[in-house]
Amino acid sequence: MTTVAEQLVSQLSERLSGIKVVYTDLDGTMLGRNGSFLHDPDGKATLEPAEALLAARAALVDVVPASGRALRGLQTDARLLGLATVIAEMGAQISYDFGRDVVQNFGETPKPGMPAAIMEEVGAVKLLLERFAGLLEHHTPWSGWRECTHLFRGKVDPEEADSTLAGNGFGWLTLHDNGRLHGEYMGIPKGAARAYHLIPRGVSKGLAVAIDRERRGFAREDAVAIGDAFADLELAAEVGVFVMVCDALADDPPLAERARAMDNVLVTDRPQNLGWADTLALIAKQA
Repeated sequence: MTTVAEQLVSQLSERLSGIKVVYTDLDGTMLGRNGSFLHDPDGKATLEPAEALLAARAALVDVVPASGRALRGLQTDARLLGLATVIAEMGAQISYDFGRDVVQNFGETPKPGMPAAIMEEVGAVKLLLERFAGLLEHHTPWSGWRECTHLFRGKVDPEEADSTLAGNGFGWLTLHDNGRLHGEYMGIPKGAARAYHLIPRGVSKGLAVAIDRERRGFAREDAVAIGDAFADLELAAEVGVFVMVCDALADDPPLAERARAMDNVLVTDRPQNLGWADTLALIAKQA
């Protein structure tokens, strides 16, 4: 696991030539302070991400947001940036042509219907909130408008949550760690709380990328992914190169250890959307 500057420019330049698609996380990756595309991690206005995005599009590199966000909001955000394809709700939905065609994967959801509603109906959401009272809550307001997953914030052990689910007949569900949050929640110190998605097994960003690549005829070597969390690392198996923004590893030793064990993972020199901009600009030059 080395830096973008060391390898994207040199040893992996041939591997990155002809890249057709970049799958990217949003919060903490493509976006800076307060989820802004035009502000850096310190809140200073910057055009670097926009310039890098324009360079990539001019080089005919497709940029696809792959996010835990709800489809309704994600489509609107992507449309403002001219991005026609998005992967929403941790991979449960892939939207093409600005929402005109939506492919859905509900994994092991046990009956017809939208998974988020089924999770509430059968009591899985209530179970987790009661079991981890004071440690887990809905990540409002971003937890609204969801069809396929439930979004929480707090500080829990996902393996313990999965064991609780399985022990109560909800083995078709898993609680997924989607990275650290920068604010203070529930008395948890600033930067220590994490975002979690309750999702059906058989749903992931990685599987969504596999579906998209097959649908559009992209080889693994045609693709790069950029992210900042365990959920994003699942993309590494589906792309030629995975790039992790450097600040995601600084305070998360388990994530750093996992990333170090993977042979196609690079780390940016700069944090969040500045590292994202560096990566996209380099890809545009190689395309």
